[in-house]
Amino acid sequence: MKPLHSKKHLLAAAAFVFAFAAVGCVSDEETGTNPTRDASFLGYSNPDTKQTTCGNCHVDVQGEWKQTKHANAWATLQASGHAQPFCSRCHTVNGSTNGTGDTTGYFTVSADAQPFYQDVQCEACHGPGANHVSAPGESQPIPTFKVDNTYADGCTACHNSSHHPFAEQLAISRHGEMPNWEGAAGSCQVNCHTVWGAQTQMAARGPFRAGESGVNPLTTTLPPGLTCQLCHEPHDAVDNPAQLRLGLVAASSADSSRHICGKCHSRGAEANAASWKSSRAAHSAQFASLMGTAGWHPASFGNINGPARHGTQEGSCATCHMHNAAVNDASGAFAVQNVGHSFEVIPCLNAASLGTGGIDTAAAGCTDAQRDFSACGTSNCHGSQESARTAMERTQTEVRALVALLWVDTDGDATIDSLPIDQGWIPKLLQHDRTRVAGQKRLATTGADTVETVAKGARFNALTFGHPTNHGDGSWGVHNPGYIRAMLANTVNLVRSTYATTDTLAGVPPAVEALLARAVRR
Repeated sequence: MKPLHSKKHLLAAAAFVFAFAAVGCVSDEETGTNPTRDASFLGYSNPDTKQTTCGNCHVDVQGEWKQTKHANAWATLQASGHAQPFCSRCHTVNGSTNGTGDTTGYFTVSADAQPFYQDVQCEACHGPGANHVSAPGESQPIPTFKVDNTYADGCTACHNSSHHPFAEQLAISRHGEMPNWEGAAGSCQVNCHTVWGAQTQMAARGPFRAGESGVNPLTTTLPPGLTCQLCHEPHDAVDNPAQLRLGLVAASSADSSRHICGKCHSRGAEANAASWKSSRAAHSAQFASLMGTAGWHPASFGNINGPARHGTQEGSCATCHMHNAAVNDASGAFAVQNVGHSFEVIPCLNAASLGTGGIDTAAAGCTDAQRDFSACGTSNCHGSQESARTAMERTQTEVRALVALLWVDTDGDATIDSLPIDQGWIPKLLQHDRTRVAGQKRLATTGADTVETVAKGARFNALTFGHPTNHGDGSWGVHNPGYIRAMLANTVNLVRSTYATTDTLAGVPPAVEALLARAVRR
């Protein structure tokens, strides 16, 4: 077979049913069999070398794509031992996943032409390319997937079902349920809480289409939830594992901009002049907690920085939050594969919940004993699931006891209110109207007051480490047990010594006093 490479001659594939013309960088192989090809989908120009027709022009992308699992999808299927005709829908080039609403491609060509359409090539995602080849300046394939978490379009069209329920688990995750605040003002809109903002954060290549051409992404209301391609780069399988746009390993909180989770989960996590003005204190503090920098940390606290073993685990967040494990039914037979895309570190696995990827989203009735701690038991830290469960429960009990001295959110509104609405030392200070006390004892947290005070720092740490739904850490100490215990213990002691004349700062149980002494000596 001889490829046609001349840039001065039009390619005439008259022997093929799909006759089209193109400039020379798009070549199609001549064959002696004249297989019946599709009229719209181009497929390979050389199946033996996996040279796509699109890749004759898009050379760089061709080279990247060849290193992905998509480039070997057909061979992987055949080697699995359970290949069936219906599997071809997701292992070949056709119109099932790119919004074209047809089943052309692999399914309509002659048997001897089918190798040209094997594997998940460019057009499996971007749509048929014949028109683009004929008139590159007038017709463009789909630039990237439509923003859609349904099974009719995009990655989830194939990545679903009991063996790989990525779609089902993403849909029930906080990522999948995240609201798209397209009309909201401020940093939320341009950072992480919209598809467009998250795309910018991840430096995603190329635009995402919002359904129809000409749609303004800044004013269009989109379905809620982040989508697969915001974290995964469809073409690049070299730079990061699992084709992620950013890495999984971090040495410190300074690496947050290069960490796939830290990019969004480390925003406003450290106290500074701007943070005092915020009613919610830290925002998305998980990564900074993991790496030992979250919260208010005055010089008097000493050297308590640094990541615990959770922060130094290979894969960091993903090691625990994206554990892959099989879920069996009551008889012990395989029911569903947990692929970790619910992002629950200790999911309550439920074989009956096949529609949600085997993850039970109902918090009520799922005890710690029923949760899956297998990620912890195999992460070189805990010898068994039981020891991991015990360590978690002990850490959370201690952190809750320390936070309770500072603040008890009695009304559950994630806001520190003065007595008698909320309880704890900070609500008592509010009741004493410390916002009007001059100097270092004032508690003002809004407006232009950026002066650092102990009361304000304590408020910041209570909100950062002491409430699961207030945009803070949310783990009750698990992300970094030693660091978070020490931060809270030092905070409690400093509040008590600073406001010693306030008779309301009392009543520390003996067990908590012992915890305070032990944590501070860390």
